[in-house]
Amino acid sequence: MNTKQRGFLSYPESNNLGDYIQSIAVRELIGKKAIGADREKLNIYSGSSLNLIMNGWFMENSKNWPPSDKITPLFISFHLNPIAEKHMLSLSGIEYFKKHEPIGCRDFYTQNILSKRGIKTYFSGCLTLTLNNKNKNHKREGILVLSALDRMKPKFTINNFFIQLFKFPKKYWQYKNSKRRLEGFISKQRSSTVKYKSQIVDVKKYSEQQRFVLAQEQLDIISKSELIITSRIHSALPAVSLGTKVVFLTDGLDHINQKSRLEGLSDYFYCCKTTDLNKLNLNEIIPKQKSREISKNLIEKVNQFFSKEE
Repeated sequence: MNTKQRGFLSYPESNNLGDYIQSIAVRELIGKKAIGADREKLNIYSGSSLNLIMNGWFMENSKNWPPSDKITPLFISFHLNPIAEKHMLSLSGIEYFKKHEPIGCRDFYTQNILSKRGIKTYFSGCLTLTLNNKNKNHKREGILVLSALDRMKPKFTINNFFIQLFKFPKKYWQYKNSKRRLEGFISKQRSSTVKYKSQIVDVKKYSEQQRFVLAQEQLDIISKSELIITSRIHSALPAVSLGTKVVFLTDGLDHINQKSRLEGLSDYFYCCKTTDLNKLNLNEIIPKQKSREISKNLIEKVNQFFSKEE
């Protein structure tokens, strides 16, 4: 009999509540007794043998790949970001993927990249599409604007400071125009309430466990809203699963690191730029794909993986 622990990915250093929302979706499927394994340190995992759901965005420390032999992974809802390809697709990395194929890919980009290396894949979609609405009897009201234009805000870092300074006026102008168009659209909706929230939090202010609590609170707010306007996949997909109407803004998402994450997933919610908002009729929003079938398939794959324990 298999006595392995059940596991989900954890993110001690992540400031993005979207990471925690993905793990909440996993925990709802595999049980509250599951243990967390740090996504960035799977190569040195030394705890008890672990059946681990390997979902989400991979990864910041791509040199820490492949994972420990103590981990048996289920690759599902898996995204390989372009910044991590070099190390994760080394000879040993490819060998690891082949050992645990087929790889359930969250997006078409990941599926194509792995398939080109001779790795068996399939499009799985995202596990956040399996989330259940615990607030079905709550009256929906208002618009939730959740990290709608975050990535457009000009930022300064130490690296390439003077290049950033040179580009600042144009980026600032683009951000202000997008913000103005969004505010104009919202004002026309005549909604009873408009809430502004961010998916990004201060890791110095909140512990990892507190970030899980904040992620659950974000899900609750989404489930009680009539409409969510966002540019974050893990605000949009949970909204789809929870039955909340979505407008996904693609302003500022032209870089390959962002575009790669949307391929395939964007079929499940309505996407547009702020320049399209002036002609948008919310009553006519219809996603290209419905999520029910893919949600069913995701649950089935996870159940099959853990049925080996019995």
